[in-house]
Amino acid sequence: MKVIKPLSLLLSAALLAGSFSGCGEKSSGGTADYNWSNVAIGGGGYITGIVYNPTEEGLAYVRTDIGGAYRFDKAQDKWVAITDCFGGDEWNLIGIESIATDPKEPNRVYAACGTYMGDNGAIIASDDYGKTWKRFDLDFGCGGNNSGRGVGERLKVDPVNNNIVYFGSRNSGLWRSEDYGESWSKVESFPVKGDYLQEGNAIGIMWVEFDPATDDVYAGAAMLGGECIYRSKDGGATWEALPAIPSGMYPLQAVISENGHLYTACSDTAGPNTDPKNGAVYSLDLKTGEYKDITPALDDNHYGGYGGITLDNQAQDTIVVTSLGFWDDRGHNIYRSEDGGETWNALYTKTEKNYTMDVSEADWLTWGREEASIGWWTAAVAMDPFNSDKVSYGTGATLYSTVNMTDLGSGNPVTIEFDAYGIEETAVFDMVAPPYEEGKPQLYSIMGDLTGFAHIDVTKCPDDAHFMKNGNPTSVDCAWLDSNYGVYTSESKNSLVYTTDGGSSWQVIKRLPEKAQGGSATMSADGKTIIWRPGSIGGKPYVTPDYGETWYECKGLSYGARIEADKVNPDKFYAVSGGMLYVSENGGKKFEPTGAVLTDNSELVAVGGMEGHIWSYNGSYPMYSEDGGKTFTVLKTANATALGLGAPEKKGGYPTIYIMGNDNVSGNDSPHGDGIYRSTDKGKTWQRINDDQHLFGNLTSSITGDSEVFGRVYFATNGRGIVMGDAAEK
Repeated sequence: MKVIKPLSLLLSAALLAGSFSGCGEKSSGGTADYNWSNVAIGGGGYITGIVYNPTEEGLAYVRTDIGGAYRFDKAQDKWVAITDCFGGDEWNLIGIESIATDPKEPNRVYAACGTYMGDNGAIIASDDYGKTWKRFDLDFGCGGNNSGRGVGERLKVDPVNNNIVYFGSRNSGLWRSEDYGESWSKVESFPVKGDYLQEGNAIGIMWVEFDPATDDVYAGAAMLGGECIYRSKDGGATWEALPAIPSGMYPLQAVISENGHLYTACSDTAGPNTDPKNGAVYSLDLKTGEYKDITPALDDNHYGGYGGITLDNQAQDTIVVTSLGFWDDRGHNIYRSEDGGETWNALYTKTEKNYTMDVSEADWLTWGREEASIGWWTAAVAMDPFNSDKVSYGTGATLYSTVNMTDLGSGNPVTIEFDAYGIEETAVFDMVAPPYEEGKPQLYSIMGDLTGFAHIDVTKCPDDAHFMKNGNPTSVDCAWLDSNYGVYTSESKNSLVYTTDGGSSWQVIKRLPEKAQGGSATMSADGKTIIWRPGSIGGKPYVTPDYGETWYECKGLSYGARIEADKVNPDKFYAVSGGMLYVSENGGKKFEPTGAVLTDNSELVAVGGMEGHIWSYNGSYPMYSEDGGKTFTVLKTANATALGLGAPEKKGGYPTIYIMGNDNVSGNDSPHGDGIYRSTDKGKTWQRINDDQHLFGNLTSSITGDSEVFGRVYFATNGRGIVMGDAAEK
């Protein structure tokens, strides 16, 4: 699901460059205290790994492909992000290849960071549950968003000598740390690197596991010939190959029981981008070296492979396995055995349905169905070591957990609940936050994979009715005088779509003046007029006053014009075209130059409640006009790569201004550098409101304040969803 390339590198993170950079060390950068959270969606991206700590109840971690790592916070009963210390310059480290928790000292956690193999990765280590980190830079890459990202955990802590940690890389062999992750060296005795490539990417060493009875260490490598599993009985000094599995099959994940069995979930590809056509589940008796094929056979029309496997810590013969590449309409199947794979039960067969989905807390996951799908790409799976009824698994969109897994096979259906509260992994393109009344949208947003949402309440996951789900979106806007009116464009047959009921329903404009997709749309202050700029190379803007019944060419503008609606006067629009500012006073049918000169890449933001007031920014000094764009005042107090407005500090005052940018300007002897800033005095002075603990990975150039709540800001990220900040109470 997540194959989105980085959208921008807007902010640079001021991280140390040494071998042990303090990713989590406190910074004195911020000048305004903020509390950070997210606009609630509920996942939205691929959960690639789940790890429970076996000794501290309630402690768990998840990793994502482009959105960092999370820890479950028992006190808050939600997931909290633990890798937000990486920013724009180090956006690549927000993709997590693997994560490991220490069974002896649960406060210790490790993560292998790197989104794509093209850039070098890093291994980070924490002794305070991920609040602060030490970092070791690798001279090779990790592939948190490459093919095979759902294989087992490449990082593993030795449960006896927990100062020892192993890491299986994709193309540079097996590595080990003997000092809690502060330094790493290659295990030269390990005989293979893995020779299977998928989509041009090495899969390498897919997992490391320890035998709980002997502390022997095992590693699984993607080898074409089937000799994939290796064991060391002497702490990694020497290694032996275990009996081969069938050639062309890869043990993607493995677990080892206390009674001496190694169970593997195998497929003929490493997934998820390249679907497996075949797979198997094997049990290896570690004493005899004999394999046994224990693949579930339950008449469920299964094809493809097996991606995830987990073991019940309270019943060592109980295992749970997930399908992979099985595109059944109900979703991937999940299988459970209580006798080491001799017999199985499944969530469904051809004739039986043994589960119910509960997504009431994130109803959009029904995706237009009567009942939500079980999910797809379910490689990440883990059983709570303290609760055999709870099996958590990741999908391409969210995280689920079972409530009563031990009932599977009893005739009582297994309840599967949404369990991603706090995890936000969408790649957001744009947002608009209009004034709102109860029951009307507070926020419209568009994003990769999911299209977008109309949020009635930004603190609650949307329902399915307010889920756009229509192609790859390119722009979004809404009426400032009534937030029930909204519009978005997408690169699909339904290029231009609008709502008049706050996103409860969406209408497609079928009559377009050009055969083009995407582009951008601007909506008048009252929502009755839409200006559409087609996505074609030479597309000029068109305006419709009746939702596509009639169209007029916007005279005076050339192709590529950037258009903004006045937020008071429904007949007034502004545009940047050919390096000039234009204004229309007749509903967008004709634009006239104001005489002001702007760069072609300038963006416009109109001020709510103030006709003729607009802001412009282009990466340098922002500026504003109070006379409809005839003249501008340039502010040499900051540089803005994105700018938005929000509620004023005092009722009736001037809106609060928020920017992505910096205060590295002439005359500022103590700049705070790149970050998120706000101004409550019309840009005369600025406060940096984030700090080096809160950089949020790769940011996208979209920011806005809430129109009703002073101090609340929203900004877009590529992987961390819509970040929401609220001013801390004094």
